[in-house]
Amino acid sequence: MGGSERNAEAKQTLFDAIDQRHDELVETIASLVRIPSLLGDERPVQEWVAGHMEGSRLSPELWEIDDSVLTLPNAGNSGVPFAGRPNVTGRRPGKGGGRSLILNGHVDVVSPDPVDAWSYDPWAATIAGNRMFGRGANDMKSGVGMNLMLPRLLADSGIDLLGDLTVHSVIEEECTGNGSLAASLRDRADAALVTEPLGDTIVTGHLGVIWFRVHITGQSAHAGWAWQGVNAITKSIPVMQALQQLDADFNVDVHPLFAHLHHPVNLNIGVITGGDWPSTVPGACDLHCRVSLYPGTTVPELRATIEQAIAAAAAGDEWLAAHPPVLTWDGFQTEGVLLDQDSDFVRVLDAANQEVTGRPLGREVGTAVNDMRYYLFAGVPSTCFGADGGDSHAADEWLDLDSLQPAMKTMAAFIVDWCGVA
Repeated sequence: MGGSERNAEAKQTLFDAIDQRHDELVETIASLVRIPSLLGDERPVQEWVAGHMEGSRLSPELWEIDDSVLTLPNAGNSGVPFAGRPNVTGRRPGKGGGRSLILNGHVDVVSPDPVDAWSYDPWAATIAGNRMFGRGANDMKSGVGMNLMLPRLLADSGIDLLGDLTVHSVIEEECTGNGSLAASLRDRADAALVTEPLGDTIVTGHLGVIWFRVHITGQSAHAGWAWQGVNAITKSIPVMQALQQLDADFNVDVHPLFAHLHHPVNLNIGVITGGDWPSTVPGACDLHCRVSLYPGTTVPELRATIEQAIAAAAAGDEWLAAHPPVLTWDGFQTEGVLLDQDSDFVRVLDAANQEVTGRPLGREVGTAVNDMRYYLFAGVPSTCFGADGGDSHAADEWLDLDSLQPAMKTMAAFIVDWCGVA
């Protein structure tokens, strides 16, 4: 039997298994959703992931990220120690002679608060119609579940690949990306697929993101004699105006690949904290902000631009000139990336989707980050592809259960054609 015939037979075997074991896939995702995995509390779900890998003969390894990652380019800092919060790696060695592949998914989720805005328990993985509701059901325990089930189907079907297949289950995608940064340096492959829920669309590039804080110092006083104090909240106004002007400036000369988007770069003042009593002039105010940057712009370059804008705003105010705002950098500190759309990696993935759905893959550029960037930084072609759903990071987040089978089949066809069958 020739290679193309072996591939065709393997694909059909996997397609049949995906249809027959759809309920098992749904339950795998539901089990993941039922384990809350907010920042700092990822270990229980990672232990569950490792157990599932063990049942698929994936040789799982739970390993903690070393603090040295924090010093690397494009690393962020969540402020939460890595101890007790492992990544998980599972490996299925190939027989040799094929291309290797990494499947990546993150287990961390954002808070479901305010919970009273939900129609369903965010940790119950409630199924209503063709949807599963729950925090992380879409973003992205759907992808983690598919990454776990495909190696199990390969093992149970007796299909051996030529190339190595590695599964990364990582932490901190939602705030730094440090989990995938560490994993991408630990394992190399010929390609990496991040199973974010995009339907039959791939990401061809995305912006970078920086988080930062601005601390404004005032002078406390009793509100009855407010003139004796300096209100740090009102002193933050010229700083916020300078940041708003930067937001407008960043969207004047737009990167060509993002020119079709309305206002692609956004500087968001997401949190403001100041004062503690209505009758006290607040002596401090803090702004917590997020801004994006085009591929090709470096983190130090954007930091310098922000520093200069705030310094100029402070120079125009007598108090701020004498008490300059203090900038600190936390969370995301990463540059953007672009994928070579003419690569063999994209061609094979596109062909797999056409084989399954009859449609070419859609393309989009992202105004938010995802973990594909770290593999691209390491020289490994990577993109996102997965199931479909909606309301990620919002109340009543949901996964389209009908999207799972076609997405899984596209992934199966891609794995077979990319890695080869022994």
